Amino acid sequence: MNIIGKAAPIVDKGHPGGWNDLDMLEVGNGGMNDDEYRTHFSMWAMIKSPLIIGTNIPKMTAATYSILANPAVIAISQDSAGTSAVRVWNRDADVDEYNQGSQSLWVTALSGGDYAVALLNAGNTSMELKATLEEIFMDKATTAGGSTRGPLPSSSGWDMYDLWANRINDITANLILQGNVTVTGTNRDTLNSTLLYNATEMPYAEGIKRNYTALLGVKTSSVPPLGTISAMVPRHGIAMYRLRKQEGGSVKKRDEL
Repeated sequence: MNIIGKAAPIVDKGHPGGWNDLDMLEVGNGGMNDDEYRTHFSMWAMIKSPLIIGTNIPKMTAATYSILANPAVIAISQDSAGTSAVRVWNRDADVDEYNQGSQSLWVTALSGGDYAVALLNAGNTSMELKATLEEIFMDKATTAGGSTRGPLPSSSGWDMYDLWANRINDITANLILQGNVTVTGTNRDTLNSTLLYNATEMPYAEGIKRNYTALLGVKTSSVPPLGTISAMVPRHGIAMYRLRKQEGGSVKKRDEL
């Protein structure tokens, strides 16, 4: 949380050829629980910091593998737009044993018109976090300056895809680590898989265009125009979604005087 907080004011400076570098991943090295490892990996992906494994691979546990091998989160890191997430807001929450506590909303635009959204709970207890579409697309509304053509993103409906809902279970992860399960690498296998993705066979950008299940996550709900997303987020945890615009259904807001 300390690194993320320090990086927040400057992460928008990252770009292809000059990526943000928050140091290598600590997933699997001890000192964090499972929720904290997921938060760590998710935020490195959102901020576009290189996903360099820092744990001992031969001794990797099933839980560690299932985090590091999540294709839906890796797809955010590898998105062809190369745009880092920015922190939209940061609010106080109950402090933990390190005298830190906050909740924040992070958003990044993705190629093809999708967005990635992270609700981060750095507080000491589980809590419900909410964000309106107007907050999520605040930057779009601000930069439009009243001269944009067509409706703002917040006036459309959006489908929400949970990027952690297809996390590999420990039994399957152990089988993979033991060499008893493989990915054959055929187009049909990749398309139908909800757990694994063969990026050697097909780049992430192409897989997203083809709506490969493992990269999109699980559609959990839809947000109506001008609506609100919400999630119960554990202590030091994260809720992470891909938002995809629905066809039609936009509402027009009356111009303010």
